[in-house]
Amino acid sequence: MRKSTGQNLQEVSVQLRDKIDLDLHERYSDLAVAAALSSQQLLKQQTGDITVLLNALAANFSSYAWIGLTSADGTVLASTGNLLKGMDVSHRPWFQEVRDGPYLGDVHEALLLEEKLNNDTGAPLRFVDVAVPLQDADGNFNGVLGAHLYLDWVASIGQSLLSPLQDRLQAELILADKNGVVMIGPEGSVGQKLNEQLLQAANSDIPGYVTLPMAMTGEDSTEPYLVGYSRLRDREEYATLNWLVLVRKPAIEAFQPARALRNTLIYGGALLALMLITFAVFTARRTTRPLLQMAREADRIDFNNPSSLIQLRDDYEEVRVLSSVLRDLLHRLARKTQQMNDLNASLEHRVSERTRALEDANRLLEETVRTDALTGLNNRRYFFELGRTALKKAIRAGKPVSAIMFDADMFKKINDTYGHAVGDKALIHLSVMAQEALRDTDILARLGGEEFAVLLESTEESIAGEVAERLRSTINGKPLPLERGELTISVSAGVACLYPEGGDDLDSLLAQADKALYAAKSGGRNQVALYSRLDDHSASPGLA
Repeated sequence: MRKSTGQNLQEVSVQLRDKIDLDLHERYSDLAVAAALSSQQLLKQQTGDITVLLNALAANFSSYAWIGLTSADGTVLASTGNLLKGMDVSHRPWFQEVRDGPYLGDVHEALLLEEKLNNDTGAPLRFVDVAVPLQDADGNFNGVLGAHLYLDWVASIGQSLLSPLQDRLQAELILADKNGVVMIGPEGSVGQKLNEQLLQAANSDIPGYVTLPMAMTGEDSTEPYLVGYSRLRDREEYATLNWLVLVRKPAIEAFQPARALRNTLIYGGALLALMLITFAVFTARRTTRPLLQMAREADRIDFNNPSSLIQLRDDYEEVRVLSSVLRDLLHRLARKTQQMNDLNASLEHRVSERTRALEDANRLLEETVRTDALTGLNNRRYFFELGRTALKKAIRAGKPVSAIMFDADMFKKINDTYGHAVGDKALIHLSVMAQEALRDTDILARLGGEEFAVLLESTEESIAGEVAERLRSTINGKPLPLERGELTISVSAGVACLYPEGGDDLDSLLAQADKALYAAKSGGRNQVALYSRLDDHSASPGLA
C-alpha cells in the first residue's frame, strides 16, 4: 500500500509533466504556423493583417501575455494590443537566441510589460518566452515572432488535473527550475530552493517517488513528505528547460491507510494468537501430563535398581506404546552404558596423549612457517603478512609507515675469509644486535642471505633514520668474538617513509628503502641513507 501510494503521486507528477510539455509544444506549434503566415504578410507589408492574426491567436489561448512580430533589426512591427509597437527589442534574450533556431526561454520577471499589462494580483509578473525565426524563401533571417506566456498557466494545468483527485490525494503541486528554485508552489514557497537530497533525486531522467524532509530554504519544518517527481522531457524543436514537476503530500497522511491496515493485522493477529494459545495450553496439558510423569520417573532412574525404571502407563494409546518402548530401551541402554564406561576409561588417556602431540606439532609447524631457520627472526613470507596488516592500520589511522632495509657490508668477503660457519654466526650475531637496537613495536625480518628489513608503524622518516643509525652503531660497536680474535661487522641501511593510501602496497615502500640502501652502499658503506635525501646524501658515517 505504501508503494502504491508513492506510485500514485509519481503518476500524477508524470501526467502534469506531460501536460506542461504538450502545452509548450502546442504554443511552439501555434507560433510556427503564425510565423509562416506572418512571413507572407510581411513580404506584402500588410502588418495590419498580422496584428489581427496575433490578436486572434492570443484570444485562443488566454495565457499569452504578449505576442509580437519584429523586423530583422529587432523593431516591433506588430503586436497584440499594439503593446511595445515600434520599440527596439533586439537586446532581449529571446530575440538574440532565436537566430540559431526556435527558442524557449526559462522563467523571468516582466521588464518592458510590467506596467503595460493589467496585474491585479500584486505579485510580480513572470513569463516564459517562446520565439521562432522568420525566413524568406532563400532562408535569410527576416524577423522574429515571439511571445510571452504567463507562468500561471502551469498552475492552471495543475489545478485542472488535481481537482478531480483532491478528495483522494490532498496533494500539492510544486514546479521548480533545474537549480531547484520553486517557481510555482504552496504559499510562501516561490523563490525558495529545494533541499539538496530532493533536488538530486528529482534531477533523474527516470520519474519516481521518495520520502524525505521537504524543508526548503526559509522553512523551519522538517516534516517528512511523500514526493512524486518527474523532469520535463527534451523536444527536438527547442532546448530542454529541465523543469522539475513535484507532487507532495505529508507522509503521515499519505501512509495513513497503510498504518490502519497494519494495525488491523496486528490486533487481529494478536487476538487469533491468544485464542490459539488458549486452545494449545488446554490440549498440551492433557497431552503432556503423562509425558511429564514419565520424565520425572526418567530423572530418578538408577540403572542398578530395576524398580526405578519407567512404569508402563495406559492414559492413551500413544503413551502406552511410548512407555513400553522407553522401558525396553532403558534396559538396553543400561547394558550399553556399562560397556561404554569401560571403553571411555581407556580412550580418554589415549586421546589426551594424542592431543598433546598434535598441539606440539602445530606449534612447531607454525614456528617453522613464520620464522627464519638460522636467525629465529620473522621470515620473508611472515614479514609481508605483517606488513600488509600494518599498511591497512596506517590507512585507517592516517599515519605514516617507515621501512629500513639493511645488510652486512662485504659479507661475501667474510664467507670467503672465515668460511660459511663463521658467516652463519655473523648473521646470528647481527640479528641479535639488531633486536637489541630496535623498539619492541618494530617488525624485524630476514628477507634472505644477509638482507634484513624493519617495518616501523606510526613513524616519520626522520625518526626511522634515528632508529636505523642506532641499529648501525650498535652492530658496528659490538664485534663478534671468534676463537682467535674478533670480527667487526658493519651494515649499510636505507630508510623510506610512506603515508599509505588505498592503492599503496608494501613492495613500493621496500623498493624506496632498497634504493636508499643502494645509495648508502655507493656512498662508502657503514652508513644510513634516507630516501628523501638521495640527491644530496653524504658519504660519511651516520645519516646520509
